[in-house]
Amino acid sequence: MMKTLYRRFNWLRGVSEPAQVQVAFELSLGSLRVGTLRREGEEWVFNYSEEFGRQQKIAPIVDFPMVGREYRSKQLWPFFALRIPSVTQAHVQRFLRHQGRSEPDAADMMRQFGRRSIANPFVLETA
Repeated sequence: MMKTLYRRFNWLRGVSEPAQVQVAFELSLGSLRVGTLRREGEEWVFNYSEEFGRQQKIAPIVDFPMVGREYRSKQLWPFFALRIPSVTQAHVQRFLRHQGRSEPDAADMMRQFGRRSIANPFVLETA
C-alpha cells in the first residue's frame, strides 16, 4: 500500500538521493533533542535520542513508533520528505540556478528549506 501511495503522490519527484554518502540532521522540539536522521550509504537512518527516550510527555512520531529501535529505509520517510518543497516552485528554481544545478538532492533541499514545516512543530537542523 505504501508503495502505491508513494508512486501516486511522490512529493520527491525531481529530487535525487544525496550525492554525499554521509549526511546528518538533528530533530528537536523546543529544547528537547528528539533524534537524528542520517544518510549511510544508500540508506536513510533514524534514531531517537536518549533524552527523548527518557521523557514521558511527548509521544513517538507515528512513522517511528518504537523509541529504542533504529529505523532504516532506502526512501526518505514522509515525515521528513514533506519538508522538501516541489522543484517546480519559483523559490526552489532560484535556489537551483544559484547553485548551478538542474537537479537538487534531498539533503540539500532539507538543509535549505526543511528546518521548519507547516506539517509539524519539530525543527530539523544540520548536525
